[in-house]
Amino acid sequence: MREKLHFYLTDTKNYISRFIDFIIYSIIFIDIIDHALMTLKSMSPYYDYMEAWDWVPLIVFSVEYILRVYSNPKRTSYIFSFMGIVHLIAIIGLCNIGPEVLREILVLRFIGLFKYEPAAINIFTTFNKIKRELLYFTLISIFILYISAVGVWYFENPTNSEQFPDIFHSMWWAVVTLTTVGYGDISPITDGGKIFASLIIYVGLGFFAVPTGLIAGAFADVFKRTKD
Repeated sequence: MREKLHFYLTDTKNYISRFIDFIIYSIIFIDIIDHALMTLKSMSPYYDYMEAWDWVPLIVFSVEYILRVYSNPKRTSYIFSFMGIVHLIAIIGLCNIGPEVLREILVLRFIGLFKYEPAAINIFTTFNKIKRELLYFTLISIFILYISAVGVWYFENPTNSEQFPDIFHSMWWAVVTLTTVGYGDISPITDGGKIFASLIIYVGLGFFAVPTGLIAGAFADVFKRTKD
């Protein structure tokens, strides 16, 4: 019984599994639209109906979660897996426990649709291939962001403490500058700060091109192997 139930909840080829997925993802889509409409003041006359709808995804997803845990031969692995955690957090959000934004986690469940598309497997394979490189890049990025924040704070704080009162506020400037977004909401005014900012901009131009190259190279390799 458990094996058959697990098969229907995870398989992608039989009609019953596809029908179950169709129902689940349709409810997710409707719930997302419902929650978005509730942010419109013009929809206030219909709030009672929209709130009543919340019971549908809550009951369906709760039953689904229980069945997935019950039928999965590796229950603990599923509970602590990415999709298992997403599933549980979404249910908590639907129960109005914690921040309301938790229910928006439901949108991440659309990742499950990728199992129907072979091309999506190539994407996951690509990121899995370079996950260690991306991890180290992330750690180095955090280090550079911190150094950038400390540097601009050191130059600017004595004369521009309103915009750079501490390292944490300076971190926002570091993120915007290193990623070359440049909102311009805060900017250095001292000579030392401007020189330091110029160096950081050049670092950002080159440094954040690294993951693009890694991903492009890994994807090309995976695509070539798939074709072969």
